[in-house]
Amino acid sequence: MALDDKTLNALAEHLHACQREARDTLKITEAHPDMSWEDAYAIQDRIRAAKLAGGARIAGYKAGLTSYAKMHQMGVTDPVFGFLVDEFTVADGGEIQTRTLIHPKVEPEIVKFGGSGLSGFGREGGRWSLDLYSETTNICIKV
Repeated sequence: MALDDKTLNALAEHLHACQREARDTLKITEAHPDMSWEDAYAIQDRIRAAKLAGGARIAGYKAGLTSYAKMHQMGVTDPVFGFLVDEFTVADGGEIQTRTLIHPKVEPEIVKFGGSGLSGFGREGGRWSLDLYSETTNICIKV
């Protein structure tokens, strides 16, 4: 890691405070250009711990930058992963209070389900097994 514990703690508290107060912040990599992915995930771990200590519960996980085009655009080689806590959930039909958000946006999510988990003969080869494995059986679209 490029950053020490004191810096990681300070950055985690700063970012957590910005989220709680719906306050924008400058990119932390401007002040810490040597920050590594390990540092970034260590900051995220500290924020998650603070949220859990405050009574939040993990509601799910998020993968970002999962398309190669977006990774290329952002200059990264791997997807990024994060957590979601129950304070981020909105009941079906509920209203989102945009004043409590920083740069609110609507982002559609399209999830493809399907494929057969083939086992045995034919799994390793041929177009047929690939077609069957990648067959779409269901699509979920959410906003």
